[in-house]
Amino acid sequence: MRKLIIIFSVFFVFCAHSSFASYKGFKLKNGLKVYIEENHTLPIVNVTILYKVGCIDEYNSITGISHMLEHMNFRGSKHFKDGFIDKLSTEFGGIDNAQTAFDYTVYFTTINKKALKEVLSFYADNMNNLLLLKKRFLKERSVVYQERLWRIDNSADGFLYYMLHNLAYLASPYRWTPIGYSYDIRHYSIKDLRKYYKKYYAPNNAVLVISGDINTKDAFILAKSSFSDKKPINITRNITKEPNQTGRKVAYIKKPSSFKKIAIGFKIPLAKNRDSYALDLISYMLFYGKTALMDKNLVKDKNIFAFISGGNEGRMYDKGLFEIFGDIKNSISFDEARKYIIAELNNIKKGKFSDEIFKTAKAKALSDYFFSKENLSSNNKNIALYAAFNMLDYYENYPKNIKTVTKKEVEAVANEYFKESRESDCFLIPSEGKVVNGNFKGVLR
Repeated sequence: MRKLIIIFSVFFVFCAHSSFASYKGFKLKNGLKVYIEENHTLPIVNVTILYKVGCIDEYNSITGISHMLEHMNFRGSKHFKDGFIDKLSTEFGGIDNAQTAFDYTVYFTTINKKALKEVLSFYADNMNNLLLLKKRFLKERSVVYQERLWRIDNSADGFLYYMLHNLAYLASPYRWTPIGYSYDIRHYSIKDLRKYYKKYYAPNNAVLVISGDINTKDAFILAKSSFSDKKPINITRNITKEPNQTGRKVAYIKKPSSFKKIAIGFKIPLAKNRDSYALDLISYMLFYGKTALMDKNLVKDKNIFAFISGGNEGRMYDKGLFEIFGDIKNSISFDEARKYIIAELNNIKKGKFSDEIFKTAKAKALSDYFFSKENLSSNNKNIALYAAFNMLDYYENYPKNIKTVTKKEVEAVANEYFKESRESDCFLIPSEGKVVNGNFKGVLR
């Protein structure tokens, strides 16, 4: 890929990436990466700021604290009152929210362009001037704990997803998912939160993306004036790596549920690995659209499952999981359900899938990629995420590399990762009680 680097001044560097020609990239002296795109389709702007901090940076006793800190980013800073950004979004008819994931925390606002300066000032103040008042912290901690109950403890699907990670990972911080453990949520202190905030919220640990009805030069001047006084900090990460799995892991759990449930996870490589392209295509063949093989064969034709889903969840620092979740029909045993899933995976390993299915999977992968670029918020989040982890080349070349994946490559990748030595199986046995369903993947405010 051709990369053009031109130095404009001592304050920033401009980097033009070929398919990101609409985004102008800058880097402030304090390490903050800034990407700006002019898009004059509508009189709105999106501001996205992503911090490289998530549950991967946590440890026992403060699990879920990244998510707790995300909540406190809306509870007041030195120059902005509690609830400011929500009030501003309401006033201008905009949308704001945030999300905590395994490897990052991201904040985003889509709003009338007239509010751009205020939005940037708000996010800049949050970078080093959060108040983190104890009274507000205790109130918000209670909210987060209730969220844990709703998403995980009182939800069969959420609990299954959570327990699959607890089972699959032995040492990695990925084992507790972004919501964290209940005990830790109830017991970490405002002192713990302040320490964590000072350790990770810094310009050299963040990426800022601005897109919409703006002038690039003017937007950069606003960003620079808002963030250039922020001090970089030295961040050292000592992340425990997950040891190689030596055999299949199995767990049985109980939770109120309308169905018996199964969750299977196979360890897969880092997201930036070339094999991720093939794993994406396997996900599309098995789970997405009317031609999805798992749904067609195991739900509609053989009536083994009432519902089945899954896909490739890559991670940035360590092994990810290829996940499969299914609601099992009452007449089918856990062992039978697993055998049917493994049989479908074995078909992929043997290349027993049609050229048409393979072609359709590629088309779906490409359409999802390009559709995501049509939305200011989703496109900016992708730019921020891949820029933060030095993966813009991966993101930029995604269409080209998806097109070059062969059936033989898919077979090889399936044989490499869909092994018992990489497998973790979690079976949920229905118990009596109220059945609750909640959103559990990633944690939105």
